[in-house]
Amino acid sequence: MWRSIIKLCGLSLLSFGLAQPALALVARAQFANDVVDREPINDIGDTIKVVYGEIQRVYFFTDLRDMSGHKVIHRWLLDGVVQVELPFDIGGDRWRVWSSKKLMPGFDGEWTVEIVDNGTVIDSRSFNYVDDFE
Repeated sequence: MWRSIIKLCGLSLLSFGLAQPALALVARAQFANDVVDREPINDIGDTIKVVYGEIQRVYFFTDLRDMSGHKVIHRWLLDGVVQVELPFDIGGDRWRVWSSKKLMPGFDGEWTVEIVDNGTVIDSRSFNYVDDFE
């Protein structure tokens, strides 16, 4: 009888531990026109229009938690093809990092930035770079 009670308690504790939500490592992630004082100045959303005669810079900002000592990568992709990978060493329990990409006419399509930790994509965001002239 006692063995059954102990097993039942053990299983209850195990299932309680499994039911707990995973710790969010990416507190915020967004695209912006710039980052000032370690904060994005705006959220430019998921559609950006090509502006002819200009080079547009898009920033990708992330606020990471409880990842001290990790090396995180911002992997920029255009239509699923890797364009650049930018590594960051995370130096504290709350760490804000950002990367940017210059966009020009001809770079239209779906852009995605993956946040990669130890080879695993832990989050991603996308936007469409739209050329209305075509």
